[in-house]
Amino acid sequence: MAGRLTKPPAEEEDVNVTPLLDIVFIMLIFFIVTSTFIKEPGVDIVRPEALTSDKLKKINILVAINENDEIWIDKELVDTDGVKEVVKQLLLETPQGQAVIRVDRNAKNKLLVEVLQQVKDAGVKTVSVATDDV
Repeated sequence: MAGRLTKPPAEEEDVNVTPLLDIVFIMLIFFIVTSTFIKEPGVDIVRPEALTSDKLKKINILVAINENDEIWIDKELVDTDGVKEVVKQLLLETPQGQAVIRVDRNAKNKLLVEVLQQVKDAGVKTVSVATDDV
């Protein structure tokens, strides 16, 4: 048996997952950085109907006026004079943000105009009013 050659024990082959984890974390960071988040107003609105409308791609600031003429931004009740300050704070997060005002069909038009002016005074360049298609 002296002539018999013995093989060394086979080395275990491990799969190195470090590069895979690096790629996953880089993709995660990429998606977090490139995504935009919409702050919901916190109240359900019955929007008025319109014959024509355009879909917006990027909405960053959502303002809602309900049937009781209450203004909601980011799930908080805001008075008419405070809209400008709240929108300014939201603009700090997304300076190129667009605003959409969701108005209940039973809300007062005068309040809509006041809120629209406050949002524009806060520095938002694009302000739209949400409607339902007919």
